[in-house]
Amino acid sequence: MKINATLQKLVAEFLGVTLFLIAIVGSVSHSLAVPQLSLAVTLGLAILITGGISGGHLNPAVSLFFYSRKEISLGDFLLYVLAQIGGGLLGAFIGLQLWGKSISPIAVGTTPSLAVLLGEWVATGGLVFLIGFLVATKRANIIPVAVGLWIFSSASFTQSGAQANPAVTIGLLLTGQPIAVTGWIIVAELVGMLTGIIGLMVFTAKPIKAKKTVKN
Repeated sequence: MKINATLQKLVAEFLGVTLFLIAIVGSVSHSLAVPQLSLAVTLGLAILITGGISGGHLNPAVSLFFYSRKEISLGDFLLYVLAQIGGGLLGAFIGLQLWGKSISPIAVGTTPSLAVLLGEWVATGGLVFLIGFLVATKRANIIPVAVGLWIFSSASFTQSGAQANPAVTIGLLLTGQPIAVTGWIIVAELVGMLTGIIGLMVFTAKPIKAKKTVKN
C-alpha cells in the first residue's frame, strides 16, 4: 500500500498528539498518584513511533523550532500545527469519554498566576533546548527517552503541570481550562521556545580562539 508522504507525516503527528492527550486527560480524570509517569512513558513511546515518519514533533513549539532551522517548509509547518491541534482536541475528548466525563463548558477566565506562566516558560524552554542540543550533538536517537524524562521532571516541579505544548494547551479547553488561561499559557510557551533557542545558540556556538601574540 502506498500513501502520500506528507499525508503520512500528518497522520503520524495527529495520532501521536491524540495518544498523548488521552494519557494526560485520562491520568488526571483517574486521579493517578503519579500521573507524570504515565505522561512521560506515553510521550516517549509516541515520539519513538512517529520519529521515523514525521520527526516526532508532536508539538507546535517544536515544529516552529525546526522551521526556524529551515528543516521543514512553511507549508509543512502549518500543516503540522493543524494536525497537532486536531489531535489534541480529539485526544482530550477521548480521554474524557474513557472515564465517562463530559466536555466542560468554555469559560473566559482570568490571567493565570505568574507561577503558572513561569512554569510553562521553563518547561517549554527546557524541552526545546534539550531537543535542539541532542540534534546538534548528533544524539537524536535518545530524544524519546530524554523528552520523556524532562516531561516527568518538569511536570513534577511546576504548578502548571508542564503542558509545554500549545496543542496540549488548546486540547485542555475541553476539560474546562479557561480561554484566557489558555491564551496566556501559549504565550509563555512561545517565549520559552525562544529562550530555549537562544540558550542553544550559546551552548552550541564555537568558541573564539584567542590570537597568539608574536613576541619581537
